[in-house]
Amino acid sequence: MGFETAALARIVGFVAALWRKMWSSPLAKATESLPQELGGARLIYAERLFRSQSPVVITARVDRVYRNAKGKLVLVELKTREANRTYWSDVIELSAQRFALSGQTGEAMADYAYILTERPDGCPTGSHRVRLMAPADLIALAMRRQKLLAGKHEPERADFRGVCRKCAFVQLCNLP
Repeated sequence: MGFETAALARIVGFVAALWRKMWSSPLAKATESLPQELGGARLIYAERLFRSQSPVVITARVDRVYRNAKGKLVLVELKTREANRTYWSDVIELSAQRFALSGQTGEAMADYAYILTERPDGCPTGSHRVRLMAPADLIALAMRRQKLLAGKHEPERADFRGVCRKCAFVQLCNLP
């Protein structure tokens, strides 16, 4: 009877571990792979929309926001991708999130954020600290975008050809 009970206990343990792995929430996984700085930080916002009003309207949904030991809010973005790296678009996205959150709440924000990457199979691959854009630079970028969309500004060639291929204005641009 002891052998059967032990075998049953191992099977139940295995099934429970498998279930936790398959059904663990993104929040639980994100908390497990937080950078050391945020290890004891408190989660303040998760999956929430914010909107700034002035001088430009920016609406952004944050993945996670933690309050660090100094009392500042730190953004954490969760990315699923094959490559364990960040992109300039990540910095723009997080800078917009900071601008919208700060504009709506007035809270003190860190000038950096973290991007946690994981592979499509759910395996965490890295934690990347990125410096966010200055608010003035983000405002200039948002205003340039508005002018582009309104046809009041000419598009320019991107530094990388891959960006041009993905651009909505590629047909209008006719850049070689």
